[in-house]
Amino acid sequence: MKKLVSLIGALFLILVLGILGFVFWQSPSYKGELKLSGLKEEVEIYFDKFGIPHIYAENESDAYRALGYIHAKERLFQLEMMRRVGSGTLSEFLGPDFIEIDQFFHTLGIPKHAKESNAAFMAQGETPWKKAADAYVSGVNEFIQNGKLPVEYLLLGEKPRLYSLEDMHSILGYMSFTFAMGLKTDPLVTKMSRELGPDYLASISVQTLPEHHVIPNHYPDSLNTENLLVTSELSALLEKLPVPLLEGSNSWVISGSRTQSGQVLFNNDTHIGFASPSVWFEAHLEYPGFSFYGNHLAGIPFGLVGHSRHHSVGLTMFENDDQDFFEEKLNPSNPNEILIGEQPFPIKSRKETLKVKGKDPIEFEIRETVHGPIMNPVVKEIATLTSNPISSWWVFVLEPSRAMEALYQINHAESMQQVADAAALIHAPGLNIMYGDKWGNIAWWAAAKLPIRAEKVHSKIFADGSDPESQPKGWYPFTENPQSINPPSGFVASANNQPDTTRNGIFFPGYYYPGERWNRIAKTITSREDWDLESIKSLQLETVNEVSVENAKLMLSQIDRRQFDEHSQILDELALWEGNHKLNLSAPTLYYKWLYHILRLAMEDELGKDGFEAYLQTFMMIRSTHHFLKHEENKWWDNRSTDIFESRSEIISEALAISLEELSTQFGENSREWDWEKAVTIEHPHPLGAKKPLDKIFNIKTEAVEANEEAVNKLAFKLNSEGIYKVTSGPAMRIILDFADVEGSVSVLPTGNSGNRFSKHYADQKELYAKGKYRPQLMNEKTIKEKSLSKILLLPHE
Repeated sequence: MKKLVSLIGALFLILVLGILGFVFWQSPSYKGELKLSGLKEEVEIYFDKFGIPHIYAENESDAYRALGYIHAKERLFQLEMMRRVGSGTLSEFLGPDFIEIDQFFHTLGIPKHAKESNAAFMAQGETPWKKAADAYVSGVNEFIQNGKLPVEYLLLGEKPRLYSLEDMHSILGYMSFTFAMGLKTDPLVTKMSRELGPDYLASISVQTLPEHHVIPNHYPDSLNTENLLVTSELSALLEKLPVPLLEGSNSWVISGSRTQSGQVLFNNDTHIGFASPSVWFEAHLEYPGFSFYGNHLAGIPFGLVGHSRHHSVGLTMFENDDQDFFEEKLNPSNPNEILIGEQPFPIKSRKETLKVKGKDPIEFEIRETVHGPIMNPVVKEIATLTSNPISSWWVFVLEPSRAMEALYQINHAESMQQVADAAALIHAPGLNIMYGDKWGNIAWWAAAKLPIRAEKVHSKIFADGSDPESQPKGWYPFTENPQSINPPSGFVASANNQPDTTRNGIFFPGYYYPGERWNRIAKTITSREDWDLESIKSLQLETVNEVSVENAKLMLSQIDRRQFDEHSQILDELALWEGNHKLNLSAPTLYYKWLYHILRLAMEDELGKDGFEAYLQTFMMIRSTHHFLKHEENKWWDNRSTDIFESRSEIISEALAISLEELSTQFGENSREWDWEKAVTIEHPHPLGAKKPLDKIFNIKTEAVEANEEAVNKLAFKLNSEGIYKVTSGPAMRIILDFADVEGSVSVLPTGNSGNRFSKHYADQKELYAKGKYRPQLMNEKTIKEKSLSKILLLPHE
């Protein structure tokens, strides 16, 4: 009866929303005339087959005002969620379930930093980037005041407040936090170090290992830029965020020496948590002297990724370590001071007030040392590890962000030097800026302000805040940052892996991936010299992981096959596996189940269930697995809860027996029916989709994809005991551009360009994406205007 009532309620809600959509919203209009405040001239906006706006204006201000209006029209609720996260005001909008998240972001300092960055931005005066940002904000607010609000506001009983430049900096703060890996990793590494010791750490990859692949540097003499001086509870908290986390990325740029056309070939696919709508909003702007096709974050007027007719810029996560944690020593004679050596330093305190929907406001205290905010009250992993104050020293909040200026300059750059100068303005988060142009240049810059640490400081283990020798020592100049400009190899590539030693001898620490994707990219690119837009697609869509093959062979070498005679067929298939993840294969189904149980049996007795789950969600799991498996003397093999000493072969054999039994129950006795497709699910969740039955309305599901751990076309999932793998992140777009035909570039988004549930462009790219297909990024004016399905004409108010 309860299920029936629930079903009737769900059907009723769907019916009501359907009626509301038909009567009030319908499919949002992509045609007609509108008057827009502040316009100087008419603006034409043409929409192509996939709802990409092509904006034609007579001046810069009108172009960005129009972009703001259209961006809000298509992505206002996404903008709302992102600014609420970055400003620490989710609970005001969504209720008390988000109080802990708001307190966490306020303590970390992101809302405070947004205010400081905005003040610095305003203090620059009427710069070109401020004028463009102001125009964009005005366009957003025009829609908020006069447009049809998305249905999400009706369901929540809310209305949006006006957008501001401070909100814009809050969104950049949200983005920067998603790149910060320290809070997700360092408490766990510290726990391992303190409770287990160096022998256990030696069997995992806390730092980059010799067998990992590094990005080669190539420093030019001619290009110079200005020198600029755990448990799983946190992961569970972050899973409540109504916006996706930025997680990784691939990008490579091939010089004309290796392409069929003799021109540069540019590729980028940023890896971001799946969401509905997906993160990137595509828009094409044209006004006299400017032509740019960009991928935008909601609320940001300048493309983080994009291309003009003469240059293209992409990004991946640098993954540099820019956050340290200091364990403080309280002054015995004054608990409101810490000691560094014998010198006391005050602990400052400030009050923050949270507005909570349906509740009274909450006031809470944030305490800060000279190293940064004390995180114990908002990070349970830290609170359970020590009672001493732990301060977060995070590069991002140490100085105002100049990201808005940098992005404007990158979008409007006329040369490689101008992009390098703009990249030098980005102090955090760490980004790999990828570059190619029509003049044949290719480049990669690791953009970040890199701290000089004391030799005794391990960047992933809590430092002794009272030791004068453990304090930060300054900054490396940007010109020494990892980079490669027109290298002899004929390509630059980054895949979140470790850059090689810089010319000043620094092997900078970070949360880097092992380089398996980079190695596949590098080997493939150097295998031929006639690449073009069509042939390079096979690399961008590849789901092969060579290291998984090595792991599988090692695992098979540790078992006595005679004990598993009845499963010889699936073991033979795994032995012949080439590391691809085709949906009709059974080898991946066994491999990931077996790997999970190996790691669980080896590590759960030391870390506990929650600690083990936390480990599975760190970068360490991916880059440690091969090293972990091949290390026979690995301390983790022994189960500390038993009196006997368990060996590697015993743990691996036991894990296989458990896996085969579970798979037989899950998919049947016949292993030929254990297709990878049956173990994979993919869904793009909407913020309201967490409440059933709204998931049926807002979330987007697609057919199964070739999910994998660390292939070039990385479609990531978490290892788990259930053996059903929900793909949670992947390429947030796939871009390919040949400078022989800039107007023929292609891309695809995971869902669609619109965030409006009633738009025909809400999910019109999902099948293209799932099937590995592309659609054009139109820039030819004649083609756009002739093939456009609809047009909006924006008129100035008289």
